[in-house]
Amino acid sequence: MSLEISTLFSVKGRVAVVTGGSSGIGLMIAKAPQGLVTNGANVYIVALPTDPITPTVSTLNALATQTLSSGSAHGYACDLSSKAAIANLAAYISSRENGTLDILVSNAGIRRDPPVQCDVLTAPLSTLQESMFSRTEEDWEDTFNINTTAHYFLGVAFLPLLAQAAAAGPGGDGSRCMGAGRGAEEGRGVMLVMSSCASMHNVTNVDLSSYAASKAATDHLVRLLAAKFARWYVRVVGVNPGCALLMRDAVVPSKMNPVGAEGNMFAGLFDKVPARRAGREEDLAGTVLYLVSKAGAYVDGVSLCVDGGRVLVANGQE
Repeated sequence: MSLEISTLFSVKGRVAVVTGGSSGIGLMIAKAPQGLVTNGANVYIVALPTDPITPTVSTLNALATQTLSSGSAHGYACDLSSKAAIANLAAYISSRENGTLDILVSNAGIRRDPPVQCDVLTAPLSTLQESMFSRTEEDWEDTFNINTTAHYFLGVAFLPLLAQAAAAGPGGDGSRCMGAGRGAEEGRGVMLVMSSCASMHNVTNVDLSSYAASKAATDHLVRLLAAKFARWYVRVVGVNPGCALLMRDAVVPSKMNPVGAEGNMFAGLFDKVPARRAGREEDLAGTVLYLVSKAGAYVDGVSLCVDGGRVLVANGQE
């Protein structure tokens, strides 16, 4: 068995679906030098109809040509808050890929800040209550629908396709109980769920309660789905990115959700993180390559925190 890096971490020729793939972390996963397309995978970029799917696909295909990669990108518009839309997405991929899918990256997520904001650490009781109570029920429902429930229905909808990929190879027919098929031995048939390190600590000086709670639920969902899919060794793994990697506009500090006159609420955290910096594309893309390739074929039902040590020092007071 070859232990060369080019073999262990290879995704060449594999088919992947990346939700929320037209921007932020999803685009990072597909586009980075360590990303899926640039390393030879055929990637379906799934995003809302209002998102820049077409230009993203064009950019990714141009990058594949430029880097002499055999990878490619395709686009699909889908509202993941709809169970029916998710079922249609799975049917579409199944029809195009002969009922199989190697990699499902369930990445799409949202964050809703309270309409009335305050500094949680210094605000008087009445101000804090006003801020927290300004949230609407719809904010909580929408956040959980996308950040948690959509992961569940995506995993279930794509289970037959992932099982087929895990079973691929000599003797694999998808009907086996317990034990990995040839495809699973190569790391195929994996669902990667994007969570957040906010699920693991008491967040910062703003109220991210609905977001953090939805991500904590997502972490447990990873284990629940992995257990339910275990008979076919369809792996389910999670990634919990740290502060900079969570932002929709990626790692540019000045763009990370500024709050009032204080500007970027995360800028002051970078020198307090053990890594002493914000996250970079390669930090996340490299983690994803590990988990969805042969290198990670023995990893199942766990979540990896990619945060530069943020959760080690986070105490809810910053």
